[in-house]
Amino acid sequence: MGACSRKEISVATGLDQATVTRGIAPLIDDGIVEEVGLVRGGRGRRSINLSFSGSGRYILCLRLQRRSFSVAAFNLRGDLLDTTEFPIARDSSARRTFGEISAILDSHIAKLKQVDGIGVAVPGPFLERDERVILMTESPQWQGFDLVPELRARYPDVPVHSAHDAKAAALTEWRHRARVLGAKVMLYVSAGQGIGSALVVDGHVHRGAQGLAGELGHTSISVDGDRCKCGNRGCLELFTSRISLLRAIRKRASEAGGTQLRSDSDFVDVLKAYTEGDDLASEEVHRVARYLAQGITNCINFVNPDLVVIGDEYAGFGERFLDEIKTHVKKAVLPSIFDAVNIELSQHCEDTVLRGAYLDVLAQTYLGSPRVEPESRVAEAAG
Repeated sequence: MGACSRKEISVATGLDQATVTRGIAPLIDDGIVEEVGLVRGGRGRRSINLSFSGSGRYILCLRLQRRSFSVAAFNLRGDLLDTTEFPIARDSSARRTFGEISAILDSHIAKLKQVDGIGVAVPGPFLERDERVILMTESPQWQGFDLVPELRARYPDVPVHSAHDAKAAALTEWRHRARVLGAKVMLYVSAGQGIGSALVVDGHVHRGAQGLAGELGHTSISVDGDRCKCGNRGCLELFTSRISLLRAIRKRASEAGGTQLRSDSDFVDVLKAYTEGDDLASEEVHRVARYLAQGITNCINFVNPDLVVIGDEYAGFGERFLDEIKTHVKKAVLPSIFDAVNIELSQHCEDTVLRGAYLDVLAQTYLGSPRVEPESRVAEAAG
């Protein structure tokens, strides 16, 4: 996290320095903010820099996916202290998985002592207004389970904040890429166990009337395709999710030779095979790239972003995968439109969903307003 002086806070907020000093004092006393040394200002004057605390107070973040869940611990300064991913058994009920999640969170809370918030990121369609998952393809057990209220009931003394996973990741990507590139409109595409997206306009995530905006995975690319659980036909997610990719590869691997892949290969196996140029892996991954490019093309024509970031697990396929997507997008849009949009892979080695969930908790707990976006106070606090 970045550091700033009381004067810089005064300038950014429009408050006089005396008011800022009075407001900061209890935060220092409570161990939320700490003084971190002197900085030379104008006319040779020196000011004491302030930063969120690097120890003593923490934020936990939970990311739920179809086949796994992840838990991460951050200090208030944003340093990632620990993150672990846990598989979810195919036949596991939501209640049983919730018990496993709770055990992990209990362990962290006991160890960290002071947890100031829990951020929860879930796949969609997710009604952010009601904090309710209304569909999780391949994992129907979560549709009747109120995860966020259950967490609040279990941890009544810890604020729990929820977000759609793609929107959470978009906060991270905007902070690290869009602001640097000067982008006005960023489309973030989360491609992995599911397909989601988020649109960020001038630093603000577009959420829609019910918080459902960004369900790219449930837009159709084939009106005569198979019916999706959402009711639509030919949804992008049916063609491009990690689940559908593995299903296609496992079927072909069991019927053909000449490949290092098997009928029980997992995503790590596919990633390795693709990187090493395996023909089967390349064919199926590039098939996914073509379908994903169609979904991205539809978004480019509809919302006109100047930056598209592809993140989550598929970012691991690397530049060859990206080039395949760009090739298909270039064929499908007008040259002037293609030349005006940057399409790139996420450059993060850590889970951007968990990082975004941390930013969301930080904003809602300490920065004075719900759903503060990174262009405003989150960006300033994050440096």
